[in-house]
Amino acid sequence: MGETRIAMWSGPRNISTALMRSFGNRPDTFVTDEPLYGHFLKNTGIQHPGREEIIQSQNTDWEKIT
Repeated sequence: MGETRIAMWSGPRNISTALMRSFGNRPDTFVTDEPLYGHFLKNTGIQHPGREEIIQSQNTDWEKIT
């Protein structure tokens, strides 16, 4: 069977965390939360208290992320 990719977006303050953790418990699944946030912060210049740390800790190249 081939690789299956699921991209899922969810609004804030609902079951998104529970759903993410349930998928994350599967050994055949990779889960990430806000994979494009570092790219967003780097390219918009928006101020965030942990901006530099987030940019340093995440891949900011959207083509590599997606």
